[in-house]
Amino acid sequence: MAVTIADVAKRACVSRSTVSYVLSGARSISPETRDRVEQAIAELGFRPHAGARSIRSRRNGVIAMALPMVYGPHNQVQMPYVWASLTAAQDLGLKLLVLTDDDGAAAIRDTVVGSQVDGVMLMEVQRDDPRVALLSSLKCPAVLVGTPDDSAQLPYIDFDAAMAGRLCAEHLLELGHRAVGYIGQPPSTFRQDLAYAIHARDGALAALRTGRARTAWTACDGQAADVARAVDDLLDEVPGLSALIVYNERALPLVLDRLRALRLRVPQDISVVAVCPDDEAEQLPVPVSAVSLPVEELARTAVRLLAGQLYGESVPSATILAPTLKVRESSAPTTVGSPGSS
Repeated sequence: MAVTIADVAKRACVSRSTVSYVLSGARSISPETRDRVEQAIAELGFRPHAGARSIRSRRNGVIAMALPMVYGPHNQVQMPYVWASLTAAQDLGLKLLVLTDDDGAAAIRDTVVGSQVDGVMLMEVQRDDPRVALLSSLKCPAVLVGTPDDSAQLPYIDFDAAMAGRLCAEHLLELGHRAVGYIGQPPSTFRQDLAYAIHARDGALAALRTGRARTAWTACDGQAADVARAVDDLLDEVPGLSALIVYNERALPLVLDRLRALRLRVPQDISVVAVCPDDEAEQLPVPVSAVSLPVEELARTAVRLLAGQLYGESVPSATILAPTLKVRESSAPTTVGSPGSS
């Protein structure tokens, strides 16, 4: 494992920011502290990126995360990305500025043109995202966290949401299900045309239709009443519904509550497969197979890709994290839907 700034800081008994200042020259450091840090660097064999040593003359060591904040209960879904990005930036001797303005394009333009940041991580990427063209025109180091229809030759990283949807669908088809519903992200996510939600839904529905399963989908805001509405609507719309795919972290436990209220046992009466972080799947009251969302890996890799650009390294144009399905059901349902057309 590569030695990080955090390792150097621990060996030298200083903070990570102090190590960063020694490397960048951004602040005056006492000779004694500098010597201790340099000794730790030598002992550990720490090799800072070449560009890190030139920040003194060319950069300010700040990167921006452009993240349109979700207001309300779904805000909690974004926080793991922010925290993982923050710690990854600190490990690389960088500071993280979060741009949460509703007018994301103006905030990006102001910070880049004003030389407040060295690079930008673009979050919540839409399929046709005007911020992508803006970043390209600004000639600013950037990484897109998501897959737009046109990346404007900017590097991007993403979780393969379409494959995640397909894995969920194929798992249910292998169990014999031929009547499957899909509960997706809140309606606002689809109105904004956010790529990950569209790709996951389309991947799942395409696989189900290829498998000649009856299917329907609905968006869901994650509130108890709307979750109940979503489950009930799918039961009415898909005759013989025997399985659900849920890609909505806030709604998932409430979906299980609704099924329990309807006296539908999971998985004996109905299967549920989800796309969610592993720790959330483990906390559910019944075993639910799930495609893991690699939240921390996605955020940390995005920061490393951006830092690589700042430091003059060549980075890949596309980095796609492959999904994996963890099967947790103890058994398949006793009855499943009969084959039919979608």
